Amino acid sequence: MNHKMYLFSLDYGNRAEEKIFVKEILDRFDSQTLVGCGTLINNNPYNLELFLFLNFEKDDRDFDHWLSVHYPNKSRTFNVLMDELTEAAFSRRGYSITTFCDSEEVDIIFSSEANELFLFPDRGRMYEVWGAPIMQKQKIFLSHSSRDKHVVDDYFSELQKSQIKAWYDKEEIIPGDSITSRINEGLNECDLGVLFMSNNFLSKYSGWTEAESNFFISNRMKKNKSLIVVNLGVEYENIPPLLQDYLYIDGRKDTAIDELIFAAKKQLERI
Repeated sequence: MNHKMYLFSLDYGNRAEEKIFVKEILDRFDSQTLVGCGTLINNNPYNLELFLFLNFEKDDRDFDHWLSVHYPNKSRTFNVLMDELTEAAFSRRGYSITTFCDSEEVDIIFSSEANELFLFPDRGRMYEVWGAPIMQKQKIFLSHSSRDKHVVDDYFSELQKSQIKAWYDKEEIIPGDSITSRINEGLNECDLGVLFMSNNFLSKYSGWTEAESNFFISNRMKKNKSLIVVNLGVEYENIPPLLQDYLYIDGRKDTAIDELIFAAKKQLERI
């Protein structure tokens, strides 16, 4: 039988969330299909790592489909071999390895507190003791058409001068990055979306802007995100219906950037 091996790099400091992923895999695939499941942990404080390895004897295509449906943003780790990891686990200090038979074991191992496998508490516990890092300040996401980048450049510069962190694709995405993955990361880490609405933004060819605005609209309804519209010349009747209710900033006014800075600070205080 030809076994199929999968490797995922998980977040050492966010074990409470990662264990949900691991438990769902163990509950979904039986031991005749998933013949091996475990984690390898690197407790080096300068390089904390948590790897999940899965060994399928059959139906790996079923797992591929399940993963794409339920965890489309969960990325596999490529070009790292299990032989290399197990050799590290048995030859270097700081490494721990364990396997799972069922999902109940995951709750025991993936504890928020330090244990015999995880030598450090998870991120939440550490923040309770030491406080969250300063760099974890809220960000705003600048959603715009690439044709309006010359306008957004000025807004981004002024936001930085006012000490407001902003996720701007021009600064966040570099050659070699997956554009989809980086934008997904940006959307997830930002609490406030700024939609630079223009005719370019609303063009049927601007798929990214439609997806980004839909993300903030839907999550605003769930009360965990917020948004601000900067109108760059779109007539009211052409504004998408779900955005017509929002008081927007008129981007054609000389005071537009100052208004955005003021509004962004106020909105972030509310979140």
